[in-house]
Amino acid sequence: MPDTETEVSQDRAGVGTEVKFCLLGEIAAPFRVPLFNALAERLDFRALFLAEIDPRRTHYRLHADEMRFDWRVLRGRGARRGRRWIVVSRGVFRELNRFDPDAVGVGGWNQPAFWQARAWCKLHRRPLVVWVESTARDARSEARPLAWARQAMVRAASGFFAPGGASFDYLRSLGVPADRIGVAPNAVDAHVFSAAAVDRGGRDSCTFLYAGRLDPEKGLDTLLRAFESVPGTLVLAGSGVDEPRLRELAGERVRFAGALDRDELVPLYAEADVFVLPSRSEPWGMVLNEAATAGLPLVATDGVGAARDLIDGNGFVVPVDDAGALAEAMRRLAEDRVLRAQLGARSREVAAGFTPEAWADAVVRLVRRVRTA
Repeated sequence: MPDTETEVSQDRAGVGTEVKFCLLGEIAAPFRVPLFNALAERLDFRALFLAEIDPRRTHYRLHADEMRFDWRVLRGRGARRGRRWIVVSRGVFRELNRFDPDAVGVGGWNQPAFWQARAWCKLHRRPLVVWVESTARDARSEARPLAWARQAMVRAASGFFAPGGASFDYLRSLGVPADRIGVAPNAVDAHVFSAAAVDRGGRDSCTFLYAGRLDPEKGLDTLLRAFESVPGTLVLAGSGVDEPRLRELAGERVRFAGALDRDELVPLYAEADVFVLPSRSEPWGMVLNEAATAGLPLVATDGVGAARDLIDGNGFVVPVDDAGALAEAMRRLAEDRVLRAQLGARSREVAAGFTPEAWADAVVRLVRRVRTA
C-alpha cells in the first residue's frame, strides 16, 4: 500500500487578486500543469494533491520545475484495487483553514478528501465546484457506490466545470441546470507538442500511433483486428493489464513502445502520420489534444469524450468496436498522403482553440459566478 507520509509543498508568488480558489485533485499530472499555471495568473490559487504519483500511471513524472502555482501534496495512505485507487488523506481541513478560500473545487466524488472538502464548504458556507470529465459512455460511472456518491455531490455543489460537450450533456442528464456548468476546454502545453508538428509530406508509408494504457476499455483488440487490412505500421505506446493478450494478437507490423512520459512521447508524435484512439470508454482523452497540436489527423471512436470537440474536419469518428469502420477510416488515410496533410493542418487549427488560457478563463468565470450567487 503506497504511503505518501512526506508532505511536499511549493510556494509561488501570488498575484493578489480578490478571489481565492483552492482545487483538490489526485496528482499533478503533467498535462494539468499548464492549466494550473494559467489559473494562478488570474486568481489567488492553491492546489492540494493527494499524492505525488498515481500507482496506475507510474510513468508520469512530477514536473515541479514547471509548476508556477502554489501547491501542496497532502499526507496520506493509498490503496489500489484493480483500476480503483483510494487515498485516505490527512490535513484537508488544516490546509483549507490556512488558505481560507472563497471557493473550493474538487476533481470528482471518488476520493475521501473530496468529501472532506465538501464538509468544510458546508461548515464555512463557501461554494463548492466540481470538475467533471465523465460522460454517459464512461464505464467508470457504472459502479453503484459511485453513483450514490455522484448524486450526493451533485446536490451539494454550487457549480461544475466540464471539458466539452459530452461531459456537459452528462451533467445535464443528472439534472444540473445549464447555468451552473462552465465549459473549460482541456488543453496541453502547445510549446511541448508543437515541436512534433513536422513536415510529413515526403513519407511513402503511413505510421499510426496510439498512446495510453493497454487496458481492455481502450479497445486495442478492435484496433489490431482493423489494422490487419490497413497498410503501414502501428505503434502502441503504453503499458497495462491487457498487454500480454495484445502482443499475442499483434502482427509483425505492430510495435510496442512501452510506457513513456510526456517528453518521451514527442518524438513518437513526430514519427507518426495518424493518431488513433479506439477506446470503448474515455471520459476525455488528452492524447487527442497532444496529437492535434502535433499536426496529426485523428481517428477516434464515439466513446471518446474529446472526439466530439476535437475532431472537426480533421479526422474521423467511428462507432465503438466497429472494426470495419475503423479499418475503412485508417485505410483512407494510409492511402492518401494529400488527405493526411490537409487533415493534419486542420488539426493544428482546431488545437489552437484549446489553450490553458481558455481553460483558466472559463474556471475563473465559474468561480466568480458561484461566489456571488
